[in-house]
Amino acid sequence: MTKTVLAIRIFYGLNRTPMADLVMNDYVVEHIEWTDVKQRKKFIPMITGYTLIYDERPKREWNDWL
Repeated sequence: MTKTVLAIRIFYGLNRTPMADLVMNDYVVEHIEWTDVKQRKKFIPMITGYTLIYDERPKREWNDWL
């Protein structure tokens, strides 16, 4: 079976460091620092168009962009 990432949850960890939980198709959860390219590099080929990405980091209001 080819290993793929089913879902990614991005959130702020300690000191507002962007962290991510990656749920694999064998239901193993990998916990990485999202902005660290070295940690994320091995998972990039496993992320497909079917991967759900949920970003829990606070967003700006729409009116703030206008």
